[in-house]
Amino acid sequence: MGTPTRTLACGIDNIMVNGFTKDLPLVTKEKEEEKGSSKSFSSSPTVPSDMQYEILCRVALDDLLRRCKWVCKYWNALTYNSTFKRIHSENTQSISGYFLQCTKKNRYHTSFISINPPSPSSISLDFMPTTDIKIEASSYQAQGLVCCVGKPHSTIPRYYVCKPVTRQWRQIPNPKTRYITGKMAIVVKKSQPLHYKIIRFSNSKTGWGLHLEIFDSKKWAWRMYFENVKLPYYIILSLEPEVLLHGSFHWLTFGQPKQIFAFDIDKENWSLISLPQSSASSSSEEEIEAMNYDFQIHKTLVNCEGHLGLLYSSRSWMELWVMEDYMKKTWRKKYRVNLEPNQMYIGGYSLLASDTTDMMLVKNFDQLIWYNFVRGVPTKVMKLQNLDHDTHHPLNSDNVSCDLIVH
Repeated sequence: MGTPTRTLACGIDNIMVNGFTKDLPLVTKEKEEEKGSSKSFSSSPTVPSDMQYEILCRVALDDLLRRCKWVCKYWNALTYNSTFKRIHSENTQSISGYFLQCTKKNRYHTSFISINPPSPSSISLDFMPTTDIKIEASSYQAQGLVCCVGKPHSTIPRYYVCKPVTRQWRQIPNPKTRYITGKMAIVVKKSQPLHYKIIRFSNSKTGWGLHLEIFDSKKWAWRMYFENVKLPYYIILSLEPEVLLHGSFHWLTFGQPKQIFAFDIDKENWSLISLPQSSASSSSEEEIEAMNYDFQIHKTLVNCEGHLGLLYSSRSWMELWVMEDYMKKTWRKKYRVNLEPNQMYIGGYSLLASDTTDMMLVKNFDQLIWYNFVRGVPTKVMKLQNLDHDTHHPLNSDNVSCDLIVH
């Protein structure tokens, strides 16, 4: 696959490859030296990286995201590489893409787009019990769960969890529907047996703070948080999808100054994170402050190889900042890309998403474009037509049925 041959400090066993359990022991010379072992490198079981690449391209998506990516930096980086994701999708029949939703005549219409096979036309919500359905949240894990609301404009809407790839659905209890939903998010805590949680923020009638409810699939019930999330009056959560990292959901906020709202799923507490201020080897404090306040510079939260990232973009350039230390909240500018040579493709665009280290999804008038900003070329261009949208929701999913029934 053109990957350099090398050995890495990794070790994992019993992963699923094309439906079969495989052992993959990996030991490196550096690891042996660290332990002071007298065993020679030649006697250690090693796997060159090109062979690792071939194996990982066939590993089940759940194993890849829950286990393999945490083994070493090389494996983690592969899961954010667009070429690897395409090959893995072809080999495992997994899905990676976005649901687009828009409203027409007070009804929701949904379409699915993907840069990878299989055909996006096979992914839809037409198996649900109603055609008027609004997506509220989608999971980042391999189970590909989506939380949605049927007939959202009715007096008593119905809440569902579904897996679109396997066309499974299950109605769940309603939350406190007298409160208008602000933001929702879903996370799979365990795959076998399936355990997931849904976080719902709803707007307070007084306009001060947010109500918080948490649905736990084990208990099959919603639980109201003991007190409102009292955000400053100028803070409103962004409409863009959240980023799940370090056990927390993250949203950008509206208002000035922009901040990042983080909600810790297990601790059930929240915090506000400041945007980048400056770093020793990059932009001055005045420059980055101007970028933070300039409403013409689009800001998007991204997952950058397991680190929280903030993507600044204008019509002529794009700049990525990465939070190197999540505990200390320290940022570093990773790169700046000049986009001017490709104005014919991206002039007037709006950035929708970036889930790999080399590709982003942008909207440009009547087109959706997957744009490779490393090579400076569009990879796939789609006419909007019926793909017009108000919101977008990422979907990663394997093709394995889930047991959505509570036991």
